[in-house]
Amino acid sequence: MADHAQAALACLDRALREKPDVDGKVFSEAAKALSQLRNDLADRQRRDGASADSRRQLEHVNAVISVVLGAHFPLGNIPWAEVEKARGWLAELSSADGTGQLQ
Repeated sequence: MADHAQAALACLDRALREKPDVDGKVFSEAAKALSQLRNDLADRQRRDGASADSRRQLEHVNAVISVVLGAHFPLGNIPWAEVEKARGWLAELSSADGTGQLQ
């Protein structure tokens, strides 16, 4: 699970650093990693039960996915401020246990 979070963070860092006008690849890679992370979280909920923490994590990942898809297919300019916020949410989520690893 942490691998998917770290892969998505790396993609978002690259997008924020390069700020391309159009770069489907970096946002596609981020969406793929985030989708895998979401699937892992959902599988864990089905297996272990849905605690308040696991529901919150899943909600945050879904919010980040929404922003990434909005940046991948913008109606105008890419919303870089929103991408930066989403990156922060994902970073907080992945360091929730204090070790930088998503539990």
